[in-house]
Amino acid sequence: MKISNLDPLIPLKELREKLLKLPKDYLLYEEDLIDFLSRRRWPESNRRIDRTTFWRWRNDNGIENQKIFSRLDILKLCQICDHYRLDGTRNEYLAMVNKKKELAVKK
Repeated sequence: MKISNLDPLIPLKELREKLLKLPKDYLLYEEDLIDFLSRRRWPESNRRIDRTTFWRWRNDNGIENQKIFSRLDILKLCQICDHYRLDGTRNEYLAMVNKKKELAVKK
């Protein structure tokens, strides 16, 4: 599966299912991921996510400085992309991430 062949607005649940069918060692290069995220963020235009934004999204999700990304990384970055596409703020996103971490620690 090439991520470029997917509908950029595929719901996260469906994307997760498709990614889980791939081999565990499936990796995606940064440039391909930025292209996909850009189409997901702005489906009606040719705008592109800049590197600073991409790095911030990556850092906000605790993804190491790297040039290739795992299936889980892809899902996390699509989640933050969707949050901003729906006019969410960074503070709202970070609060959501922290709440998930707290719930995971309590389990």
